[in-house]
This record gives sequence, C-alpha cells and structure tokens, in this order.
Amino acid sequence: MTSYSYPNFDDFEELLEKHELMVNPSEVHGLITGMFAGGMASKDEWLSNINDMINDGQGLPADVKREMGQLHLATFQGLSDSLLSFQLLMPDDDYSPEERAEAIAQWVQSFLVGFGLMQSDLSKLAEDVQELIHDFSEISKLSPELEGSEEDNEQALFQVVEYVRIGAVTIFAHLNEPESGDGEEPTLH
Repeated sequence: MTSYSYPNFDDFEELLEKHELMVNPSEVHGLITGMFAGGMASKDEWLSNINDMINDGQGLPADVKREMGQLHLATFQGLSDSLLSFQLLMPDDDYSPEERAEAIAQWVQSFLVGFGLMQSDLSKLAEDVQELIHDFSEISKLSPELEGSEEDNEQALFQVVEYVRIGAVTIFAHLNEPESGDGEEPTLH
C-alpha cells in the first residue's frame, strides 16, 4: 500500500485562509473522516460533498483540491490500516490547550456532519456505533475554557483525542466492509 501523509496543519490552514474558505484543517478532516466512517459509497462523492459544505457548491481552487486529495487519501489509508495508524489532523503542541480543545470540538462536529451525510437513521446502526455517535455529540460541546493545571489539561486532551481517534476507526470498521482483496484506494478527480 502506498503511504500518504497528511498536509501540514499550519500550511493547510494558511491555504484555506488564502482562498477565503471559512474552515480550518481539523474541520475539513473531521468532515472527510465522518463521510468515510458513515460508509461513503462512491469514491468520488467526497469532493462534491466538500464543495457543497465548504464552498457553496463551487469547485475548489487547484491547490486546495490537491491538499484535500492528499488528506482524503491519507485518511482512507489510516482508517483502513489494521495497525491503527489513523490520526486526527489537529494543531500541534505549540498551540495552547484551549486552541486544541476548540479544534477537537470542531473536528468532532464536522465528523458528525460528514457521518450524517451518509447515515440518516442511527437506529439501524449497531448499539456500540450509536453509543460512539452519542459520545461524539457530547465531545462536540467541549468548551475551550479549560480548568485545571496545564498538565491535567494536556492529559485530558490526549485522552479525548485518543478516544475520538479509536472511535472513528471503530465506526469506520463497523460500516465499511472490506472490499474483496482489490486493495484499491480512493481516486482523486
């Protein structure tokens, strides 16, 4: 399997701002991950959903589309990896705990939007998937106003990010049957 890496968070954020797209990299990644986890049927469906959700249905500039494609492929690869290599695209430790708490809440909110685009009836899903979606809904309300010592806040953020990471992989695994050995990765158009 070819290895893909996520775009650099800061560079991607700058690119989105340059083109006046009012989202951050965490929101974009949450949206893409939610669509994958929800069982996105078409490998091409993601881009039209991205265009609709963040660019009023308009096509994306070529450089943004390229970065989105890289993120799309890396996300698919991470979610599909039996070694659990999937990671959330989040600001690094140079950002304050409050900024990172806000980013995780935004990631989860966008995940729920992407998931909702693919799955409209939660009652038909496995109980543990329903429970994770409920937990994600609670996490999406996470306040960036953290109380406690910096060390406690760092530990709490780590635990939340790790729970969301494993939860996203679990939901993806429940709703995406492995394809019959073709190993094909999503196509970027």
